[in-house]
Amino acid sequence: MASKGLRRALEWARLWLSYQRYAIALVGVPLAGALVVAWMWPSAWWIWGGLTLASVPSTRWALEIGRRWPRKVRATWLADRRIAAGRFRPVMVRRWCGDPCSRVVAREILRRAGVAGVAGRRQVAAYGRLEAARTRALVLGNAAVTYVVDGDGVQRFDRGGEGSR
Repeated sequence: MASKGLRRALEWARLWLSYQRYAIALVGVPLAGALVVAWMWPSAWWIWGGLTLASVPSTRWALEIGRRWPRKVRATWLADRRIAAGRFRPVMVRRWCGDPCSRVVAREILRRAGVAGVAGRRQVAAYGRLEAARTRALVLGNAAVTYVVDGDGVQRFDRGGEGSR
């Protein structure tokens, strides 16, 4: 029983480190640089003090990434349930491929579904390209018609939802 608890704790620690790797890097790298300078030249407080202050914006960004932890864990948990029930399809991870911090979740879910290694990375990269193209669209419209301008051209969607080029 203790080994099962230990395995679960190690799995949670691995997931936390995996899902927070960018937050850790955004805080750790600038602060490590400031610490190295402070250690080598302790009297040059204006240099290492400036480096420490310069790390504040990246620390704020890292905190935002860290706040995503509950959503990432929930997505992984839901995917585990779908995998166990046989209802998981790899396309379900597409929404997690928009940014590098979320692609970690998509790769983990695909690994758990048996799509690991190069195949999983290729699939995440393909979905990432699709998400990038989707987010570079200009959407104009009103209640009757919507125009979507993207790399593929202009698409018109009437109120019924059908598109035309």
